[in-house]
Amino acid sequence: MSESVPPCVEQCPLARGRFLRAAALAALAGIAGNAAFAAEASAQAVGAISPEHTQGNTLTYELPPRDGAFIDDSNGLVIARVKNAVYALSLICPHRAVTTLDWNPDTREFHCPKHGADFQADGELIDGRPDRSMDRFAVRRSGARLTVDTGQLLQQDAAHDAWTRAVVTLA
Repeated sequence: MSESVPPCVEQCPLARGRFLRAAALAALAGIAGNAAFAAEASAQAVGAISPEHTQGNTLTYELPPRDGAFIDDSNGLVIARVKNAVYALSLICPHRAVTTLDWNPDTREFHCPKHGADFQADGELIDGRPDRSMDRFAVRRSGARLTVDTGQLLQQDAAHDAWTRAVVTLA
């Protein structure tokens, strides 16, 4: 007695072979998608940093290898890399200069717990009590190094042009 093939097997839109191929491709896409999310998550680093060299008010750091906030607590500053730009920002809230700002890697923002202020990673004010963005330090690139002049604290409202130029653009 010969077994007959049900008529649907060759005509069904999702035959067994197609189903297995589709399932395998979906699994691979899921793995690749998770890897992309992991890369994005690790791209927003938060970590401690210290200068490689100090001479008076001039501090020299390695350029950050990826986006994120790299905090130098001993000097009260953060090196923030955002896409292809690097900033040296004061960790002190610009409202009353008494509170240290926190970095939130989930939102990619700085937050002042005392004044309820939020700032973008580049120091721009989002909302809150301060009337200006985070203060920046003058910076320049020296090869694979970032030189920060802590003697030049730039306030957005008092020295807007210099504050805007206080960035190192990476190629």
